[in-house]
Amino acid sequence: MCHSTARGLRRSEACREQAGFTLLELMLVVAIIAILAGIAYPRYQDALGEARVADGRSALMALAGRLERCRTRTHSYDACTDLPSRSQAGHYRLATTLSSTHYRLTATHEGEAVRTDCRVLVLDATGRTLPEACW
Repeated sequence: MCHSTARGLRRSEACREQAGFTLLELMLVVAIIAILAGIAYPRYQDALGEARVADGRSALMALAGRLERCRTRTHSYDACTDLPSRSQAGHYRLATTLSSTHYRLTATHEGEAVRTDCRVLVLDATGRTLPEACW
């Protein structure tokens, strides 16, 4: 409630002093937030995509290490069983093609927020990685 003050201000002047933000000030704040969000969101999406690609690469490297340890014990890749079918974070589905002397590992991304050229990652027994831009 607006009251006149001891300084002798009229009632309308006292009410004006108690007013909150103007519509223009609120619109300006909303515009600044929208600009900052427009800059930050694409960078966030890029970082999220890179993290998911790193999940796929990490899964393939861990699976390759597991296969190499198995081959050291059994002298054959195709004797290796009980291999994971998903990456640790669950963003990539893992597939293996095994023979006694060679393997080919494929990680296929399922979902959104990853670079389109990195949806399928490949690693083989010779150390070849595809696509090169994703490694």
